[in-house]
Amino acid sequence: MQDAIILGGGISGLTAAYLAQQKGLDVSVIEKAPQPGGPISSCKEEGYLFERGPNSLLLPDPWVESFIEELGLKGQLQETNPVAHKRYIVKNGCPVAVPASPLQAIFTPLFSLKGKLGFLLEPFRKQISERAAKTETVASFVQRRMGRDFLDYAIDPFVSGVYAGDPHKLILEHAFPLMRGFERDGGSIIRGAIQYKKKRKREGTAYKKRSISFEEGLGVLPKTIARKLGNRLWLNSEAVAVNRVDEAWQVTWKRDGENFEGFAKSLLVCIPSHATKRIAWSKGISEPLKASPNLEYPPVHSLALGFRRDQIEHPLDGFGVLVPSKESPTVLGVLFSSSLYAGRAPDGHCLLTVMIGGIRHRELAALDPDKLLQIALRDLRSLLGLKGDPAYYHCSSWPKAIPQYTRDFGAWKDTLRSLEDEFSGLHFGGNSIDGIAMGASILSGKRLAAAISPSS
Repeated sequence: MQDAIILGGGISGLTAAYLAQQKGLDVSVIEKAPQPGGPISSCKEEGYLFERGPNSLLLPDPWVESFIEELGLKGQLQETNPVAHKRYIVKNGCPVAVPASPLQAIFTPLFSLKGKLGFLLEPFRKQISERAAKTETVASFVQRRMGRDFLDYAIDPFVSGVYAGDPHKLILEHAFPLMRGFERDGGSIIRGAIQYKKKRKREGTAYKKRSISFEEGLGVLPKTIARKLGNRLWLNSEAVAVNRVDEAWQVTWKRDGENFEGFAKSLLVCIPSHATKRIAWSKGISEPLKASPNLEYPPVHSLALGFRRDQIEHPLDGFGVLVPSKESPTVLGVLFSSSLYAGRAPDGHCLLTVMIGGIRHRELAALDPDKLLQIALRDLRSLLGLKGDPAYYHCSSWPKAIPQYTRDFGAWKDTLRSLEDEFSGLHFGGNSIDGIAMGASILSGKRLAAAISPSS
């Protein structure tokens, strides 16, 4: 009997398996896809290096940085170009730089005078009850504390860029718990943020988060872990049944039409909610899972577009541009990928990553790549002054991209936690419960690895 079987070879499952293996534990990872890493995948074609999924990793704490070093990847690590700290948001059809200082905030055309006053008055607004706060949406919170302008031209495009979601549906406590904590602990976002920063500095836990990638792209991270796991990683393998047998977990999976079976003391589940619910679970687990709500995963298309640099009028001096739902462009946003990291495009060329779809445009899910390209080019012409056609084009489509932390998420999370309490050795992780950011998924794997008990 093994110490653990891990369902899902995304970054959470891979991290958990590697850390467990380093402790001398016997683990196996079952992954449906032919490659590890889930959406974390890098491609290099015709001199362009692009990401099919996440485009950068925001290091959340020192441990993740040391984890990367332990894997032998410190020498490949790439810091984002300093110019990438600049962000743009579309206002009246044009990209407008997000203010980076109080002085810029005074003069920015992004917000009206009323909107700017609303931000300044934030520390003096009243809180709502703790009970009401638990189900408050992101939109309601932001409008209550900072006003409509800030919601429409700051939070709305940010939510689209991160979740491909709708701030009117996402629950603040689930989607942005730190923001909720600022108000709860400090009485306001601004005061809470200041107190939080002072506390971390006082406790010696302050850490400057920064976005990074690797010379070969983010895909090198899951590939490196997969190599270290060796034959303990089962690719092209789908878990179909899980049963509780005495004090062990019996897992059945399929690969190439053949059934395989394994037994383990611990079972770590790091797959999407819809994949979790597809498995034939033993009695006592299947009923609560079936009764739990279905999390929504909107479709997202990621378009990698290569151009000659002289085809684009915009200076591309930043991270990218996000589009508020009030504005007319169809795309959710555009990342200036070759401005973020070196080596993303041939000399004299640039690489853009265009995001299309999400909750805002579900109707685009089934469009073919050529039609998606036409939408992207139309918007790029108006937003960035694009001329001509791309020198390179690749479309990556994710029919179920990002779990939405809406009201249903709370019920889903409660179900998983109650199952963990009832069944020893059963643990759930990954972005369907622990946060959607890549850094959060890595930390989820760390948490899961610590929960594994040796089988003997």
